[in-house]
Amino acid sequence: MYGPVIQGKLVRLRPPRPEEAAQMASWFEDLEVTERLLRRFPPTLAQEQEWLEKSGKDANTIIWAVEFDGRLVGVTGIHDIDWAQQHAVTGTLIGDKSAWRKGLAGELMQLRTEFAFRQLTLRKLNSGYVEGNEASWRAQRKSGYREVGRRRQEQFRDGRWLDLVMTEVLREDWAAAGGAQRPKATEAGPAARGRPAARRR
Repeated sequence: MYGPVIQGKLVRLRPPRPEEAAQMASWFEDLEVTERLLRRFPPTLAQEQEWLEKSGKDANTIIWAVEFDGRLVGVTGIHDIDWAQQHAVTGTLIGDKSAWRKGLAGELMQLRTEFAFRQLTLRKLNSGYVEGNEASWRAQRKSGYREVGRRRQEQFRDGRWLDLVMTEVLREDWAAAGGAQRPKATEAGPAARGRPAARRR
């Protein structure tokens, strides 16, 4: 499914559009962007279009395009949703480097976590980051994520092996981090359809 429009102070989360596939695919051409992602090589345009189409039909995923200053800068989502066990996996990609270091990831993760715990029946979100991606870790901590383990020497980058750090946030962790006390984000419109594959996180 695609997620509903959610307006934050810095970012606007909205359903992705088919014509944005080429821009999304181009982000993976930059090694600096993919340095700390699980996916290292750019997809073809056809592959990205197929990913968007399949995402739109997946009832166990919710994705958003991330807008900043009125332009597309990334994607984020909740995927691999297990409705029975009430947990899912989250991930984010800010592909437009001009939008880095502006606090976007921290805010969008807070918006996404709030949606998961206030609008869905989920009780836990799982995520992670490649060792050295301190920006991702700082953003996750703001929403209550905690480190819960490591897959040692899981990813090869720049001639050395790096750990894959596993993180998670429980509903009560989010509440303790102040999530339950924050004003509700502004939502608009019903959920459409879509999903971010684990390849992006």
